[in-house]
Amino acid sequence: MQETKKYLTQTSIQKAMLLTDLTEPAAPDHAVRLLLTGILQGLVDQGWPPAQVQTGARIVSAEENYGLLGYDPSEITLGSAHTRWVDACSLLRTQTTSHIPAALQRAAKIRQSGQTILLAAPGITFRRDTRDRWHCAEPHQMDIWVLGDPELATHEHLLRLVNDVLHACVPDKTWIYSDSPHHYTEGGIEVNVLNDGFPVEVLECGRIAKSLLERLEIDPLLHGGLALGMGLDRLTMLRKGIPDIRLLRDQNERVRAQMHDLNPWNAVSRLPSIARDISLAVTPGQSEEILTEKMLQAAGDCSDWIEEMNIKGRWQISDLPPQAIDRLGMLPGQENVLLRVVLRDCSRSITAAEANSLYSKIQAALHEGAPGAGYKMDLSSV
Repeated sequence: MQETKKYLTQTSIQKAMLLTDLTEPAAPDHAVRLLLTGILQGLVDQGWPPAQVQTGARIVSAEENYGLLGYDPSEITLGSAHTRWVDACSLLRTQTTSHIPAALQRAAKIRQSGQTILLAAPGITFRRDTRDRWHCAEPHQMDIWVLGDPELATHEHLLRLVNDVLHACVPDKTWIYSDSPHHYTEGGIEVNVLNDGFPVEVLECGRIAKSLLERLEIDPLLHGGLALGMGLDRLTMLRKGIPDIRLLRDQNERVRAQMHDLNPWNAVSRLPSIARDISLAVTPGQSEEILTEKMLQAAGDCSDWIEEMNIKGRWQISDLPPQAIDRLGMLPGQENVLLRVVLRDCSRSITAAEANSLYSKIQAALHEGAPGAGYKMDLSSV
């Protein structure tokens, strides 16, 4: 679905600016920070050069976040379904890669033949994303780019970099990879770590594309290298055995006490969940990311209760019987979407009254049919 650019409110921008970046130094450091420090030291131990760490603003231009990296203007759209726009030309960075083009240009100016320079760009990013135990809207990432002579840009060197990164943070895990084209790499791959036999995507990488170097006015006959971007939240979860990404920021004392080391996670009692299927009449084609964002906005201060949301089904108005159309209050041109929304707070039980109130807010915010219409379904434990 083609959507119109929607700009953040000043309140939303201020909230994003104040959100703690878990990759930054603290007293004591968060496990996410400890992991990234361990990765950079592990790379040095394996013979890679010490990292030149890149930091930058959370608000970046569309050119930095998309254009310089080779995204087609039509993709920037009303950009990607993941973008949180600040104004017509700037956004909350969706990737730490946005700080790489300028860093590459600086590195290329000073790099001598035979020299290798490693750039690391860690930080919080801002997405419109799905919601489950592996996803959140403010994930932490780290880009690792290695610039050297053109001979560095080989598949063998790329796999060595991946192996050294993963050995430093999840040494007891097996990993697999598959082809995954990127805008700014050649020979791109996606890497998944096997967690109890289940693949979890943790990074993407490839050889630095000659087209990117040329766009940045860096001579590909003199320079080449490797580009890698990893999800620090997921790697921290895998390292410690944390079952839910929300626990990284949870304020429960028993949880917080475990977030300042990389020791194995000691389970804190999992409280019961509550689930409901919500049937809605909506404008056709809305992505799961868009529906999730609307849901989280409607939930407000209770958004952390939402453990998971997924689309169970979509039906055109022509697929439904008249009584269902009437009960949903569907208007011409709309579609029926069935959402499964699971609630579970990490620190306390949610009461039935609290759950009912939150589900009502979500239904009211997402329903676009006739006012007051829509299925009301009973709560059930899962």
